[in-house]
Amino acid sequence: MRRFALAAATGLVPLACAAQPVAWRLEVENDVAFHTDRWYTSGVRLYRSAALDPGSALASFLRLPATRAQRLDLGMIQDVYTSDPYAAPEVPDRPNAARLLFSAARHDLAAETLATLGIDAGVSGTAARGEQAQRLVHRLVPAPKTDWSVQVGNRTDVQVVGAWSYRIAQDAVPGAIVLHGGGAAGTLVAFGHAGIEWRGDAPGVAANPLLRFAATPALPRAAGGFTFFAGASLRAVGRNRLLERRDDDPKAEVAAERRVTRLAAGVAWSGAWGAATLGLAQDSAEFAGQPEPHRFGSLTVSFLLD
Repeated sequence: MRRFALAAATGLVPLACAAQPVAWRLEVENDVAFHTDRWYTSGVRLYRSAALDPGSALASFLRLPATRAQRLDLGMIQDVYTSDPYAAPEVPDRPNAARLLFSAARHDLAAETLATLGIDAGVSGTAARGEQAQRLVHRLVPAPKTDWSVQVGNRTDVQVVGAWSYRIAQDAVPGAIVLHGGGAAGTLVAFGHAGIEWRGDAPGVAANPLLRFAATPALPRAAGGFTFFAGASLRAVGRNRLLERRDDDPKAEVAAERRVTRLAAGVAWSGAWGAATLGLAQDSAEFAGQPEPHRFGSLTVSFLLD
């Protein structure tokens, strides 16, 4: 176990110092495993991640002093939120909504730190194709329909995202205790977050996005094999306009909860080809009157191409 802990603590150093290959990363979040199909029902993220030239202007902007390597992720995000198809009409509920965003994120990697700065820009509304995405999934997994007829019209959706993960209490326990912090500030959504996680390796290795709320490069461990993670996070929500309803919507608009907690746990495996992470998350109520916490699963697969 001591050998494992030492390898985990230093696993990122060779990765940070060596030239990193291009990686394609697919992240899929869905509540199908819990047979709920409600609230945050689907999230898909596809990124191309590559090493960033250290001499570029983008690399030097707000770069952390301890940075050993940097990566640039470019990709797309689609998030789909729906009402609860099983809820009674008088029960408070969120409206159907979707986001479709282009995303760019820079990662600063060090032996004990992973820092991310990013910007996402796109649209929320019918152009985000949430209804079509739900129909496609329901061809494979049957589920009750939800009402997209009163979806809010297209709105510009832009946000700046930051996340910081830092290992603390070295050698106190096997693996790593990691603090997470950061937030997002945008036209529709704004929140800050802080959390703590135990994992079997350093912060930037095979990391999971569930407790970072930002693009996260799934880098393989130097030693390969399995690692585990578990943690909790608290979000302070300043704005959530995805809960807004149209004027002609017969249902009443719900208020956003200002504090949302998340519990997450999972396992990651990495090898010469890339890495895969499987996680489970539970969020407390995101809006007033939400009858119970929401659970969903997350699968991230990253392939190294060269």
